[in-house]
Amino acid sequence: MRRELGMLVALVVLCMGLWWSNANFVGANNVFNTSRQISMLGILAIGSAFVIVTGGIDLSVGSMVGLTGVILAKISSTAEGGLGHPLWMGICFAMGIALAIGLIQGLLITQLNLQPFIVTLGFMLMLRGVSQTIVNGGNISFSSFGSLANASILSIHGEPILPLLMLFFLAVVIISGYLLHFTVFGRYLYAIGGNRDAAQYSGVPVKRVETITYVISAGLAGVAGICWSSYISQMDQNVGVAFELSAIAACVLGGCSLRGGEGTVFGVIIGTGLMKVIEDGLDMFRIRYHDARGILQFWHPNDNWRYIVIGAVILVAVILDQVVHIVQQHRRTRGTAAPTHPPTGGFPVQPPSEPKVGAAS
Repeated sequence: MRRELGMLVALVVLCMGLWWSNANFVGANNVFNTSRQISMLGILAIGSAFVIVTGGIDLSVGSMVGLTGVILAKISSTAEGGLGHPLWMGICFAMGIALAIGLIQGLLITQLNLQPFIVTLGFMLMLRGVSQTIVNGGNISFSSFGSLANASILSIHGEPILPLLMLFFLAVVIISGYLLHFTVFGRYLYAIGGNRDAAQYSGVPVKRVETITYVISAGLAGVAGICWSSYISQMDQNVGVAFELSAIAACVLGGCSLRGGEGTVFGVIIGTGLMKVIEDGLDMFRIRYHDARGILQFWHPNDNWRYIVIGAVILVAVILDQVVHIVQQHRRTRGTAAPTHPPTGGFPVQPPSEPKVGAAS
């Protein structure tokens, strides 16, 4: 937990700095909107964390978000391009497709021993193409579903503060935290990520457990897609682009190692908060100064710096993870080194002398 607590301190300091630079950072509207985005990305990132803990990777979750939202809009939207069926029917069908795709990916990876990177990359492109085919290169309006994302569970002076989506996120956190940290299934995940061969020799059903993690990842991506379809009220093939990178970055910032065997749900929550606060901070950060004429001016980061900053943060997190791994490995090596001094009360053991060259046998 030491790493997670360090990231939590960094998150608090970052929020305080943004509040100091711009008081609107803690305004009701910004808090409500940022909380919604943290909730949706958090659901997606927790699903990715299950796969990452086992040492795998899922690049298809962003496309899964888009496909789930497109399917839901296509089935349940009453606007042009929609079929107008009941909302529950669209949600069930979209979630069923998401879980089926996760199962197919898991079986391809575990039963055919294919590389997770290649399998999920292929599905990322295919799912994006399916979404584009469904909307025929356009979009489907789904404004009637916006009540979910706009609903609030806490308001101050009539202004919403905490969104209803936060309850969905909290439910995912509780269930995922229990599975990952308090069940045999969770211990299996860490064992597989720590040493896959050792886990298999110990009787862990490695292939079955890995398959389940891809189903969980796809399922939570489907939940995130349903939330996003309510948030933006209009679905097209571009929804979910690069979401998989944000989810992986949130996991890495939260302490999940891409080697596997490390990571906590609490850390993923912190990593998700860092990702969204950094993105929000690029819009909210202001520095006051007076120009040569004494007129008050405000400096703020260039909007084009967004991906530069996010990419730099991801690289720093990966570098720190590697440094921590090297330090831990060095400590383990030093701790298991054989003692060089004789035991107390004993006599030094002399190494056997080598025969001299030319000595008689």
